[in-house]
Amino acid sequence: MAKSKSKAADVSVACWDKKIELILIGILCAGSMFIRLNVAQYHPFVNWDGAYYINYFRDASWQSVFHPGYSLFIELFRLVVPDGVRAAQLVSVVAGALLPLPLFYLARHFMNSLLSILTVAVVVFNPLIIRYGAVTLTEAIFIFLEITAFFFFVKRRPLLFGMTSGLAFLTRPEALIYFSILIFFDFIKNRKWRWSGFYLASFFLLVLPYIIFLRIQTGEWTISPKTMNIRVWEKDWRVNVAHEASNAPVFTLSDRVRSGLQYYPERLMEYGKHFLKFAGIPLVIAGIFGMIKKRNMLLASIPMLFILPVFGLDPNERFIIPYIPFLAIFSFILISGFNKNWIAVLSTVIIIAGYSSTISYAAIPDQGTTEFCTAGIAMKPMTHEGDIFVDRKPFTAFYAGGSYIAMPNDPVDSILAFCHQVRAKYLVVSARVVRVYRPQLNFLLYSDTVLNRLNLKTAYVAGLDSGYGIRVIKLSD
Repeated sequence: MAKSKSKAADVSVACWDKKIELILIGILCAGSMFIRLNVAQYHPFVNWDGAYYINYFRDASWQSVFHPGYSLFIELFRLVVPDGVRAAQLVSVVAGALLPLPLFYLARHFMNSLLSILTVAVVVFNPLIIRYGAVTLTEAIFIFLEITAFFFFVKRRPLLFGMTSGLAFLTRPEALIYFSILIFFDFIKNRKWRWSGFYLASFFLLVLPYIIFLRIQTGEWTISPKTMNIRVWEKDWRVNVAHEASNAPVFTLSDRVRSGLQYYPERLMEYGKHFLKFAGIPLVIAGIFGMIKKRNMLLASIPMLFILPVFGLDPNERFIIPYIPFLAIFSFILISGFNKNWIAVLSTVIIIAGYSSTISYAAIPDQGTTEFCTAGIAMKPMTHEGDIFVDRKPFTAFYAGGSYIAMPNDPVDSILAFCHQVRAKYLVVSARVVRVYRPQLNFLLYSDTVLNRLNLKTAYVAGLDSGYGIRVIKLSD
């Protein structure tokens, strides 16, 4: 009788613990959504890449090198929220709000409930992660899919792991790295062809149609058009701007890889600085020691970080975001060795203090886009589908509802000839771009006399006296 009562009590405690877990996860989800919805108000305009993702299925000219996964989610949200920018933001907000679910249960596989809750709190309230959970970029949905994929892997759900990894790959190609590492080591460990078959079949069920699409579009077999991002990217921005000329040298893949390796140490150091600033020194140190002391399959998330500096990209802080959740898990795996709740809580406070100096960053809007977006909104009533805007930035074309073609860094006559060659209807000239990137266009921005002499008309002009003016020139038919 006493044993029966004891078992009943144990079951009751277990149920109570589950209820507390669910309540705390629910609070974290609600808090995440509330914060991200509020932060989204500080980011009213589309981000550079976001313009391509939002228009991906609406206008093929916007597809560029981007993967379609984020765009698929945007189209689903547009069934409820027709505005593309708001729909794209909501994808990020909802992904960020739901992140506590897979992250908690993934962490719970390695530690107790308290430490798992603390892990989630450290991640979802990180200002960098909050910021990119409120803008029109892929970070939030990719992290959600990546963490969910790892969760399905540790729970031995091969079909769900493969499909979620496939969605992650369709969102960002680096998912292929962790997916390949996980199934390789799983096969080495278990020697089960059947499991590997499930992983691959469910992954390619989603990915193969996209690969076939790329084959039809490019005429080559490739897994991603983003290999274009392996490019020559010099430390001197002036050289990079010079490479925007129409007669710039064409670099082979070996040239681009060589350039990436040449600047590899500097780029890796830049990413390291971003980690120390946005993840915080305590989290980085604890995470590294956790990886060393408690090696496990979560290490599959890390190799892409060391491949990233090869790509000819500016080492932007957003590229470190996918690694912060894993740093947090490893940190608390290390902390779990102390087996004291007060140490865990104190460690959480120290970790949060480590990145607290970046709190304001979450709400700082992107600089230098307002006049472009405002011009596009003003141009919307007079723009027709298929109208081409030549510009260095895509924002005006996006908001006007037209197509975008990048402006070469050529002499004015050559730029105008290029516009006629591509049958562009509008040329966008702004003070921000003229000051730094296209000084040769200065007189087109400020001189009506020159425009008249060239038989060019102004479709829109604003802010010329502010230093941040913009003019949209209508090209002669």
